[in-house]
Amino acid sequence: MWRQHRGQLLWTAALLATYCVLMLVVGHSADRWLANYHHWLAQLRAAGCPIPDEGGSTIHAPSACQALLGRYREGEQSAFATAYNFAIPAFEEGLPLAMVLTGVLVGAPLVAREVEQRSHFVAWTQSITRRRWYTTKIGVLATGLALAGLLAGFANDWLQMPLTRGGLTSSRWPWFFSIGVAPAAETVLAFALAVAMGAWLRRTLPAIGAALVSFLAIFLLTGWAIRSLTPLSKATGLRGVPDNSWILGGDQYHPAAQYWPLHLTYAALLLLLAGAMLAVGWRAARARNTV
Repeated sequence: MWRQHRGQLLWTAALLATYCVLMLVVGHSADRWLANYHHWLAQLRAAGCPIPDEGGSTIHAPSACQALLGRYREGEQSAFATAYNFAIPAFEEGLPLAMVLTGVLVGAPLVAREVEQRSHFVAWTQSITRRRWYTTKIGVLATGLALAGLLAGFANDWLQMPLTRGGLTSSRWPWFFSIGVAPAAETVLAFALAVAMGAWLRRTLPAIGAALVSFLAIFLLTGWAIRSLTPLSKATGLRGVPDNSWILGGDQYHPAAQYWPLHLTYAALLLLLAGAMLAVGWRAARARNTV
């Protein structure tokens, strides 16, 4: 296992370490930015200067205040967004994409490469049974990918907190598919799809393409199901939509209290599909002739 998959495991660890270091640096930078901004507000109040409105409207202030006011003339949200807008494609969207690609690239060669290189003649005719060969490989690799996804997801959850406080996003809901346990489930599903496609197609590159297309279709379908087919709340009267809600359009929303139930339901659904795909992969591998 180690000799055959050490390259995959090492570059997965390197990718994860790179992302975690970047998240740590950006998170600390955002925290420091917010602390400096609130310190600036305290300086304005101590000097008796007017507090600027969001949007950068012109403020008539004494000349003594002009130097202070020039630091964040656009207001907190606009200035913060200018500094940290890159975090959306890099972490909210980029992290799950990187983890899914990793799962696919690890899973696709698992069976397909053995058949392409005809090493299955050796691997599947030794004292270790084909079932044990298959379950050991998928068990070790899927566990490693799941742990990597969990670490990345909770690091991303920690990162989104200062970004949300700075107004870059309204709440953690926009990060629903890229924080917590979601990246782990998405990575395992991508891995399982790639294993199944590789076992059926017997070619690594076609298996990678088929797994990516299949994952995208499943991701869109399950995301729509979680948003739309689960119980919704409806805003009534003057109360409106509560803060930290997942607004789905009009007056329908998921309240903040539904975040973890929906998040865990989404992860469980993906893991069930992953289990089904691994069973499909085993059926194809078991039926593959070795002579």
